[in-house]
Amino acid sequence: MILGDLVITATLKEHCDTHKINIEPFLDQYVKNQWGELSPDDLQANNDEINEIAGHVLGKYNLPTGEDIYIETSWSDVERYTVIMFCGER
Repeated sequence: MILGDLVITATLKEHCDTHKINIEPFLDQYVKNQWGELSPDDLQANNDEINEIAGHVLGKYNLPTGEDIYIETSWSDVERYTVIMFCGER
């Protein structure tokens, strides 16, 4: 998985800084197409979408503090970007 431009929301960054949470292990899983805690249908949708010219995939992970986060990559033939956010920020 190629991430493209990578952005983390300000609220999640502040939370991670405050609680000394390293986000990299979640990104490591994500770039290996390990999508975290998704339904079987969502897992299949990601796996189907990953090789398309344009699309998006989503991973869901649980922080040590109990909150869930999404990592979402969207792309087209022109651009690619990834956003890391709390689930409620999507």
